[in-house]
Amino acid sequence: MAASTAFLSMILGSFFTIIFLLVVILLTVFFFLSKKSNLTPGPWTPFPYIGFAPNIPYSLYKGEPLYKLLTKLGNKYGHVFSFTALGMPVVVLNEYQAIREAFQDSKLSDRGENETQAKIVSRSNFKWDSMGPYRIFVLACFRQFGIGTSRFEEPISNESTYLIEELVNLKGQAVDLTWHFNNAVSNIICKVVFGTRFELSDERIHHVHRLTSLLNRLGELFGADGLEMFIPINIPSQAKQEMQNVVDELHEFINSMIESHRNNFDPNNLSDVIDMWLNEIRLHKSDNPYSFRNPDNMVGQILSLFFGGTDTTSNALRWGTQYLVRYPKVQDRIRREIDTVIGRNRLPKLADKPILPYTQAFIAELHRIISLAPLSAFHVAADTTTFRGYTIPKNSVVISNFYAVMHSPELWGDPEEFRPERFLEYDGNFRESNKVIPFGIGRRACLGEALARQELFIFFTHILH
Repeated sequence: MAASTAFLSMILGSFFTIIFLLVVILLTVFFFLSKKSNLTPGPWTPFPYIGFAPNIPYSLYKGEPLYKLLTKLGNKYGHVFSFTALGMPVVVLNEYQAIREAFQDSKLSDRGENETQAKIVSRSNFKWDSMGPYRIFVLACFRQFGIGTSRFEEPISNESTYLIEELVNLKGQAVDLTWHFNNAVSNIICKVVFGTRFELSDERIHHVHRLTSLLNRLGELFGADGLEMFIPINIPSQAKQEMQNVVDELHEFINSMIESHRNNFDPNNLSDVIDMWLNEIRLHKSDNPYSFRNPDNMVGQILSLFFGGTDTTSNALRWGTQYLVRYPKVQDRIRREIDTVIGRNRLPKLADKPILPYTQAFIAELHRIISLAPLSAFHVAADTTTFRGYTIPKNSVVISNFYAVMHSPELWGDPEEFRPERFLEYDGNFRESNKVIPFGIGRRACLGEALARQELFIFFTHILH
């Protein structure tokens, strides 16, 4: 018996020794291959395939958002660093110039596929490519309706007036402003997409209210399922099922609006995005399942316009209100600037922006400090390329950390302080900074940037007036 036990111990010892040596050899090979291929620096882990993946949910569990984790890693490993997660190489850009250079390189700015977006949100085969025909079409729609120009100022001003009337009717009662801001901003998107806003007496307003509340919930679910959003694999989760239920309701509402447009379609009178989309399909219908001209892809893309055009702007208005309350001296200075320059006989207009420098400084500082979109939409390297002397392998996920830029002590000195004066020249004029990047940079910047900037300026100035 003793001899058998000794023999078994020897066999097990040899087995574990062999496993240990194999692991050492694999790690050594992995290390030298990394050096040979000149990959970017980054956190080392003893697990070649799993890599850094376990650290992400652990960081979230500790209450540290992903963008703060990536900022901390950037401080340690440099402005450009990388790691692997479940066999996927991930490159992180934590500096403005690096982000700008990367987005000028078409090989580093492909849009990656994400199971949640592709299979749940769009429920179609459409690739969420913000370059190419889809982006060109949406921008053409925006130009057609004057978005970003003074031609579209009136619809925004009207919604601002309705919003102020609602706030006045509250007569000083405490209120959660989420519903009011969502309603105002979503009605602007309704005007663009559906060709109409919805009055409170219109029964369809209830669908819009449901839409905006569902969009808020959708945003919460994207955040709750952050690991899946980071690692593009299909991970079953309770949040995903809830998200699916939410999107089903959104699709039902938008489908009803599309059907109404089909029944009343007039190619000689294109009054909104749906009309232009139906006309585009009529002229260039495509059976390609990846084309935005495929009718099956319409609902998902309209939903993306609503999501991009409602949630972020509404949240910026809520954050801005909170900062105005928290910093009454800032609020008073904006109000006095408006009263002095504009007067009490009319509301501010977009043309007044150059003569309201402190108001512009407030909005710029708000964008910087709240960093509503702290990370860019994840991109993928279309091919193996060299960036700043490092090798970026094909299919690497490329993440731009906008939060790290807008909260960099090197750039701002006191990034955690809310100080609009940092955007003023010595003579009091507004000093714009290209380091404030709430809408992204370059080829894949947010499609709705011009509209969002218009909305924030008009809403804030009208409310304070």
